[in-house]
Amino acid sequence: MYMPWLMCGYAVAVVLLMLGCRLASRAVSGLRGVRLLMGALACGLTGVVLVALRPWAPAWLTVMLSNQGIFAGALLIYCAVADALSAPMRFLRPGAALCLAALAGDVWFTSIHPALVPRILIASGLCALFAGVTAATLFRHHDEEWDAAPALPYLATTLAWLEVSLACLHTARCVLTVLYPPANFVHLDLIQAAFTYLNLLMNVAAVCGVIWLSLAVHRKELQLMAQTDGLTGLLNRRAFEDVLARELERVESNEGSLGVLLLDIDRFKEVNDTLGHMAGDEVIRRVSGAMQAGMWPGDALGRYGGEEFVMLLCNRTLEQAEEMAEKLRARIAAFAELPGGIRVTASIGVAANQAGDSMLELLRRCDDALYRSKRGGRNLVTADRPWTRRGDIFVQPA
Repeated sequence: MYMPWLMCGYAVAVVLLMLGCRLASRAVSGLRGVRLLMGALACGLTGVVLVALRPWAPAWLTVMLSNQGIFAGALLIYCAVADALSAPMRFLRPGAALCLAALAGDVWFTSIHPALVPRILIASGLCALFAGVTAATLFRHHDEEWDAAPALPYLATTLAWLEVSLACLHTARCVLTVLYPPANFVHLDLIQAAFTYLNLLMNVAAVCGVIWLSLAVHRKELQLMAQTDGLTGLLNRRAFEDVLARELERVESNEGSLGVLLLDIDRFKEVNDTLGHMAGDEVIRRVSGAMQAGMWPGDALGRYGGEEFVMLLCNRTLEQAEEMAEKLRARIAAFAELPGGIRVTASIGVAANQAGDSMLELLRRCDDALYRSKRGGRNLVTADRPWTRRGDIFVQPA
């Protein structure tokens, strides 16, 4: 099979993929990894075009430079995947060093001691390594936040196995090249032609998979942004209420218990008016950090309003929730090194679920307890307890 014609078809496929990347980036701004993927395709296209010129152009251009373009493309695909997943690109520098080492090998086996088989082994061996590292990155990266987009782990795993298959294809080419050395590279034998076709198909699938992965990650991030508070990263009010409603349904069927804390920073407006909103933001972050430090697995924490926070305590009784609230109140009152040397306190209302509670009813009782803390002088914890009858009147235990 005449190699230049095959490379021309390869180049057309790469151009179409570049067009797809461009359309995706224009349709959805902020896609991570797509720019690097465009760079990978540009490098790959350069390599493919130079390979197609092999019968007419000098070897340094069609072997050395073309292979470097292909290697750079494979390395940038790894970088695009890592960028899409927000994973560290630890292999970037070693990969670049390996590209330079491969260049030295190409120089040796092209200009000094010409040999086709070693060049094929260098090219496919390095591409197999890059595909394996990309697969490992995909397998290793299972973020807990992927709960917001359950399809992401399956997509990443599928793409990882595709990269494993690509690495196996290059490894098989190395083995078959040693067993059945090709006569030349311009007129491909059956093994090299079959490899080229399969490599094209699998690379097209891999690039499409990376674009899909980037879109899925972007969608996940939008979902998280819609559910979280921008300043603290906590759940916003709507997201917290959704969690609370689900947990109430769960404990209703299992006869479990839930505690809820509603916290309000005392005299927070004075902090903003005296020291400015930057200082107010720092106070809010410190309080949210203190509340996060006391959470158990399964608990949920949200910013309910400007200076109000709400915490769901799973499998905690009213007494346990009240004890935790008291520790939290004392921790906040002991804050040091706040802006301007200010001291802050917090008032907390505590409630626990009762039979037949709705989400709104539970929050209402918690809010009532919070306002009793405010009316009681602030820097207090007040628990919502059932009313009991004493003679002709109903009273609520202190």
